[in-house]
Amino acid sequence: MKLAASVLILVTFVAPPAFAEMVGQGANVTDGDTFDLAMPDHMVKIRICGIDAPEGGRPGSREAWAALSALVHGKTVRCIQVGQPPGTVCDHRSRSTNRDRIVAQCFVDGQDIAVELVRNGNACDWQKFSGGHYQSLTGGKACAGKRE
Repeated sequence: MKLAASVLILVTFVAPPAFAEMVGQGANVTDGDTFDLAMPDHMVKIRICGIDAPEGGRPGSREAWAALSALVHGKTVRCIQVGQPPGTVCDHRSRSTNRDRIVAQCFVDGQDIAVELVRNGNACDWQKFSGGHYQSLTGGKACAGKRE
């Protein structure tokens, strides 16, 4: 019994995080801030942290979808889940998952996807979760009156 408890404790403290850094191909883009990341053995839905894009049917939603699609679809994307090493701009502000999606900061060719979306006006900087990071880098707009 003591051995089983010791093994359980060891596994609890030594086991690597479930996701941390993920690398795969950008696949189906759901909207301007959510896409599927296809990895060799499975696919995960990614919600880009710290930004918000117009929801489907709202003004700008098609443009935001197209912008994210151009950035990720068929390309190698590296994502870091919120709260996992080496860290994201949303750490300590955002949950690591939201509605069955992994919340992450993502990059294509070393370029932060959220920076591009805010810079081009396809998304706003959700300051509650980014700490104003994207607005300060790009001069883009902050999200106004965001829901909790």
